[in-house]
Amino acid sequence: MSLLSEIEKSIDRAFRAWTQRAFGRERSDDLVILHRSILSEIENKVEVLARGKKVFPFGKVTVTIVGDTPRRREVLQAAFGERLQTDLISTLKSAHCEIPDGFSLELRVVESGFQPVEIEYTAKPDKREPPPPRELPPGKLVVVKGRAEQGEYPLEKPRINIGRLPEVTDSLQRVMRRNDIVFEDGVDEVSGTVSRKHAHILFERGEYLIFDDRSEFGTSVFRDGRSIEVLKGARRGEKLQPGDEIYLGRACLRFERDDPRP
Repeated sequence: MSLLSEIEKSIDRAFRAWTQRAFGRERSDDLVILHRSILSEIENKVEVLARGKKVFPFGKVTVTIVGDTPRRREVLQAAFGERLQTDLISTLKSAHCEIPDGFSLELRVVESGFQPVEIEYTAKPDKREPPPPRELPPGKLVVVKGRAEQGEYPLEKPRINIGRLPEVTDSLQRVMRRNDIVFEDGVDEVSGTVSRKHAHILFERGEYLIFDDRSEFGTSVFRDGRSIEVLKGARRGEKLQPGDEIYLGRACLRFERDDPRP
């Protein structure tokens, strides 16, 4: 049984009654389904600790919904803009779930996107003294296929975003993402297979890992004569080894790491 199912029923009833009055029965049915799916997705992030204690481990949730017409975006903003955070907090509190101080939910209604709904989670800030910055081992990505702003990119940050266009914005021209490795837009067919927010690389526990950010044409790693698919949107990335070729659609980067490892 869903952890919060009984509470969600009462939230559903109140939301349905309000949207029927505001937008009519047909639009209400669609909005209720969307409302329920968003709450259910976020609900799955609740953690149950020892002795049944429930905690929500994120300080901020960003919900991005695609509306393909101006009227659709207007309805989504009106339906969810003021209610979604309130309904989520009510749901979690009614289930006796601990919420971080200062928790917030940000709603973005955009004209287009790779998924109808995307939800991003930001961990609550750590009030303790931050650890000293990590020293990254020497590494770089070399452009093999496609046209990028540079021929090679040193890996100088724990997270490197890869995509087409330096910045990805929503319909209100708000920056949603900045890419560190940028393939040029509209120059050739190979570079055109790189999505605007295609993939990212993380340095974790002494390893570099590649993640696919739900790209259109996919991400794979070519190693020792075989291709390894990187699952779209997966939480677990693929570890990179020196000499790996990373295919972003048809574009390609070669991963090089200079530090010796056993």
